[in-house]
Amino acid sequence: MVTKKPTRAPSLGEQLASVLRDQIVRRVIGPGTHLVEDTLAAEYDVSRGPVRDALRQLESQGLVESRRRGFYVLGLTLRDVDDLYELREAIEVVAVTRAIELASPAQLAAGRAIVDEMIAAADRSAATDFAQADLRFHELLYDMGGNRKLVDVWQEYKPVIASLMQLTVEEDVDLHPSALDHARLLDLIVAGDATPLGVELRGHLRGARSRMTHAVDAMIGGGTTDLTSTPDAVAAERVS
Repeated sequence: MVTKKPTRAPSLGEQLASVLRDQIVRRVIGPGTHLVEDTLAAEYDVSRGPVRDALRQLESQGLVESRRRGFYVLGLTLRDVDDLYELREAIEVVAVTRAIELASPAQLAAGRAIVDEMIAAADRSAATDFAQADLRFHELLYDMGGNRKLVDVWQEYKPVIASLMQLTVEEDVDLHPSALDHARLLDLIVAGDATPLGVELRGHLRGARSRMTHAVDAMIGGGTTDLTSTPDAVAAERVS
């Protein structure tokens, strides 16, 4: 039986960062927006401490920047998406190549279980469930590779990738082809041939990159909400 690792409950700062990150990626909060600590604290019913923690997390991920008067939204550009996926392709190919030798039977079984979750989510057209399973699958690939530094890089950018993944799966009419792509990746790890595995993974990531570029491009062209002039324009979402 495959068991899941115990997880730590996210802090208030992490929860708020997740809410704001998703809104920044979707351009509900537009580039140039001044994020005021007191306004955010009141809007989300938290103290200023979690707000500061959230803003620092977003700054480390390149989504906001600190200026003299506080934090301002940078957002994501098409170049950011390209850079992110170029980095991801470089490190993930190394991880799966190492996984050929290092993946344990338990990890492979966990991968199969996640693929089953993805297929079930595709059957229900459940985009959010699919995106969460997709993210866990790729995280497992890094664990299989056994390189702690690669895992650290993945963890740094995973929150932004998660928000982007959610965008792309919402656009996919049929999620089954993507689920089967993940099943093939596992098959190739078991087969132990690095060349077709690398080709398959690169094709998978470049397809995701293309869909994400399309989604981000559509948002950039579709206008944004500027909270500098309308600070209450973002719908309040209580963090608990």
